[in-house]
Amino acid sequence: MLTILMIDKYYFVKGGAERYVFDLTAVLEKHGHRIVPFSMQHTRNLNTPFSSFFVRPVEFNVGGIRKLFAGVFIASRILYSLHAKRRLARLIRKVRPDIAHVHMIDHQISPSILHVLRKFRIPVIQTVHQYKLICPNYRLYNMRTRMICEKCLDRKFWHPVFDRCHKDSVSAGLLLALEACLHRILRIYERNIDVFHVPSRFIGSKLVEGGFPAGRIRHLFYTIDMDQYKPVRDSRDYFLYYGRLSGEKGIHTLLKAMKNVRRSMLEIAGDGELREALEATVRRERLTHVRFSGYLSGPELRKMISLSRFVVVPSEWYENSPLTVYEAFALGKPVIGSAVGGIPELVVHGRTGLLFQPGDAETLSRHILYLLDHPSLAVQMGRRARRRAEALFGPENHYHAMMRIYRDLLGKAL
Repeated sequence: MLTILMIDKYYFVKGGAERYVFDLTAVLEKHGHRIVPFSMQHTRNLNTPFSSFFVRPVEFNVGGIRKLFAGVFIASRILYSLHAKRRLARLIRKVRPDIAHVHMIDHQISPSILHVLRKFRIPVIQTVHQYKLICPNYRLYNMRTRMICEKCLDRKFWHPVFDRCHKDSVSAGLLLALEACLHRILRIYERNIDVFHVPSRFIGSKLVEGGFPAGRIRHLFYTIDMDQYKPVRDSRDYFLYYGRLSGEKGIHTLLKAMKNVRRSMLEIAGDGELREALEATVRRERLTHVRFSGYLSGPELRKMISLSRFVVVPSEWYENSPLTVYEAFALGKPVIGSAVGGIPELVVHGRTGLLFQPGDAETLSRHILYLLDHPSLAVQMGRRARRRAEALFGPENHYHAMMRIYRDLLGKAL
């Protein structure tokens, strides 16, 4: 059995990346492998005997005089962290891992640790959860202009300075540009990652456009614990959007579509910087059939999904492989999703849901009305969605596919 270093900047479920980290850890441990975490210290972390090796916490949202003192520390952590290298080297000497599985390490840990893994001749796989390797702000999307942006695919990483695509700030853009340029000069990812695991073929194609070799990219969907998702027969008279309330998620388009959908109820479960503006839009347009449920998680969220008629994913950025679709499918719910990023790889139009072009509120409203008018068809789509989830996302299938990648890595290392 293998000892596997599982590296991510958070050791609690902060988002979809960490969800996958813990789901993957669970299935690997079930098969007898030893998983050793490496992460950042945080008050929300799960208990682990390896926490003393974790890197010191870093806080980015500081103000006043603290910002002056924190600036050098933050910049050093983002650009190249000697502290993270020392902590990881100590852990490696203690546990002697066979392989390292890297997830999100930028900023809180930094890719400096890749040099340590190479020094100890540990094979490395990285799951690519977002676009950081080819886009300094990691989204291929400008939050200021609310538009998809591929400028940095030319590997000229000065665009964030002038486009202010991160926090609408020149200084933040400059730091991201310096980070990307330094890591590009060092070729720190290209030289030290053996395999890039991509959960969608779309993100793999963007890596190739950004200069990464296609031969080192392996596609494998995420996995989720299907036992936690039990479909129910009954549904109530509502459909659901859930997730972050921010510009790239297309919620303004969804509310625009709701002007033409005056029956059934849209539940919006989630929170974010746009919540107040979205609630104001609902009041102004008198969308009395739209309700905000706030942030939900765990059993409470699964119950809301399972009792909905279908789920809407109206994203307007390059979604990688959104877990909202995985969860909806696992609970037997069809998805109306925008045809962008990795969503069309999950939603089969007319079979497990319906697709529309991002930003097209008219087509979205027609799709919503179609499923509301054909409830038996929505149920059939949901059943197909559950079968698709079992085939593509089931833990056992995922385990065997991941082990083939691990064994290939170990064979090349030997």
